Amino acid sequence: MPTTTRVFVKVSILHLVINTTLGTILFIHRWLPLGVGVPALRSSHIPLMIVGWLTQFIMGVGWWLFPPLAAHQRASEGGRRRGQELRGSEALFWTTFAALNAGVLLRALFDPLYVWTQVDAFRALAGISGIFLALAAVTFVVNVWQRIQMLGPGKGRTTT
Repeated sequence: MPTTTRVFVKVSILHLVINTTLGTILFIHRWLPLGVGVPALRSSHIPLMIVGWLTQFIMGVGWWLFPPLAAHQRASEGGRRRGQELRGSEALFWTTFAALNAGVLLRALFDPLYVWTQVDAFRALAGISGIFLALAAVTFVVNVWQRIQMLGPGKGRTTT
């Protein structure tokens, strides 16, 4: 498993742990009021779960499981698949990682802060998170696109 995938999966599990704690607090708050500001944490719960945990986990595993760029050539030559060598741009993948986590953290931190304080700067920072998340999506797709194209009909497959 490539280092990039391991980092993505480990950070997604960290998001899961944080989100489980947050969900537990919200759940307890239903029967035992913990404070008037607790319901505002719900706006952090959803991005941490959907983007921080699930999407990040899927991206990391997808980076690992899509075939390397020259897999069909090496298979026809009897070669073996090796590590990270033809998976795409590792630098672009780290850009995806940084943008995804920046977007999740901006959203998770500044949505509740806006609800608690009504300061418009917090609302703007939470909105900027969407730019980071869009950047992460675009960089991921650009990076794996050649590997996905390779899977199309007649691309490197032989019929018997």
